[in-house]
Amino acid sequence: MDDTPTNPAENAPAGFKGKPSPSQVLLRVIALLIDAGRDCLATIGGNLTPHEVQDTGFAFGTFNLAVIVNRLMRGIKLALALQARVTATAKRIDNPRFQPPRPAGKPRTRPPRKPKPTEAEDNAALLAHMPTDAEIAAMLRHRTIGALLADICADLGVGVAHPLWQEVNFLIVIHGAQMVPSMKRTYNRLNAARQEVLSGIAPGWNFYRDWGPNAEAIEGECIDTTGPPPDTVTA
Repeated sequence: MDDTPTNPAENAPAGFKGKPSPSQVLLRVIALLIDAGRDCLATIGGNLTPHEVQDTGFAFGTFNLAVIVNRLMRGIKLALALQARVTATAKRIDNPRFQPPRPAGKPRTRPPRKPKPTEAEDNAALLAHMPTDAEIAAMLRHRTIGALLADICADLGVGVAHPLWQEVNFLIVIHGAQMVPSMKRTYNRLNAARQEVLSGIAPGWNFYRDWGPNAEAIEGECIDTTGPPPDTVTA
């Protein structure tokens, strides 16, 4: 298998004359991610085959529909915010200015970084509270486009086996992030989903629902964005 990232700029989308600019490439891929997230939300409560349910559990590392729905909602929100940021800064993205090296100065003392929450901790926090628009905007500050794309992929279940991965992974790398954490997450999620089945939490590759401590508020959020929460799918 060829693991070389595919450069999406090599395949100009319809409507472009010649090679698309870096911002155009980004906007095209972000739009594809948004569509993929919305499509998943629209179909996840439908009459999925056992294989489709299994693939969904592997992609998100769980068969908990509450986690999956809320991750999709947050991922779409984050992608829309990134789309607006790229649109607003397209000229700078397409024409980056040369930054001369800064003279050496006194090293800055930075506060220690908070440890990144585990995926289980992040899922629990997301079930308890869907980020507001202001909190989504805060997630974009002081972060590279590549890191944001990686987070969006995590929320939308776009891993190494997803059809969009070959387009996204190149952009993650060239825009300031690493591909390895995303690849590790894919395999960790696969194992986590298997553990749910083996432990009887999701017997027979079935979806289940655990809306967490703030069930009423979360269900209301889901109704506003996607309609009623999807029914349990029997594989």
